[in-house]
Amino acid sequence: MNNFLLLVIREVGVLGNNDVCVFDLSESWKVSLHGGHSGDFCEHGAGSLREILDAAVAYGYSTFGVTTHSPPFSSNFLYEEEITAGLGVPELGKRFSSYSEISRGLVAEYADRIEVLRGAEIEVVPSGSYAIDIALLREVYELDYVVGSVHWVDEIPIDINRYEFDRVVANSGGLESFLVRYFELVGEMIYSVRPEVVGHIDLPRLYSEGAVEWGSGRVLDAISSSLVAARDAGCILDLNVRALSKGLDSPFPSASIVDLASDLGVPFCFGDDSHSVADVGVGIEAGRSFLLANGVDSIATLGRTEGRLTKREVSLVAASSDDLV
Repeated sequence: MNNFLLLVIREVGVLGNNDVCVFDLSESWKVSLHGGHSGDFCEHGAGSLREILDAAVAYGYSTFGVTTHSPPFSSNFLYEEEITAGLGVPELGKRFSSYSEISRGLVAEYADRIEVLRGAEIEVVPSGSYAIDIALLREVYELDYVVGSVHWVDEIPIDINRYEFDRVVANSGGLESFLVRYFELVGEMIYSVRPEVVGHIDLPRLYSEGAVEWGSGRVLDAISSSLVAARDAGCILDLNVRALSKGLDSPFPSASIVDLASDLGVPFCFGDDSHSVADVGVGIEAGRSFLLANGVDSIATLGRTEGRLTKREVSLVAASSDDLV
């Protein structure tokens, strides 16, 4: 499609205000709300946050959310790469504080070129005070929003490598039981944390793509329950295109989950899940085509309006203000 087609943003929700405004912006669908995992704040990232923002400007993003990983609140959830680097809970907490300070300055510095949102991706739902910890993280660092993801199940990381994935599946009693457990945790995370964005909701596809267990009644019920939780909490689903660079045939989530979410009225946003300059924007056009092919003709985005966080609907097809009712 012609890159200069006029696309339309319709603001559909302002925190504390239901007024609707209409904006006309070219290629306003080029938004990522999950990514910017730069090497200065992530062991498996590369490049600086400033370099990633430069790449986001060059790609043509109108809004780019940086969502570095939240610090762990327990040493049970340290990754091997962090342990090897000599990073513990205190050090990772200090690094997140540095991320917050630096990203705050970059928001202002880049304001005339791109809207930068400051967020965090949470990774695990341990018992106890986790919801309180995340609420404090939001408040202390004045984050714009949170991406809620589940990367650990029963204290085992699920997307690091095949060995760890097989270990957690065996620990769960098989793939079907693991998938049910995973989606239960997603639902718990949504209800307890209420993130604005739910990250790569079907992440276990990474090592189980095409498995028959995905079609079992128990798994489908668990998926449906997590989507209902997302709808009830007003969440946006991350259409995470990094799945394509990892060898999957489609982004997270799959077409079947896109259909289920659409039927429930759960909106989508794009996330390039970038971990380096080279990742920025990769797969976003393919993600747009994927949504359109599956009957989704708009996405939801976040932004600021007069200092308040807003949720906006962005058309993925050519439109004009006359088309809006």
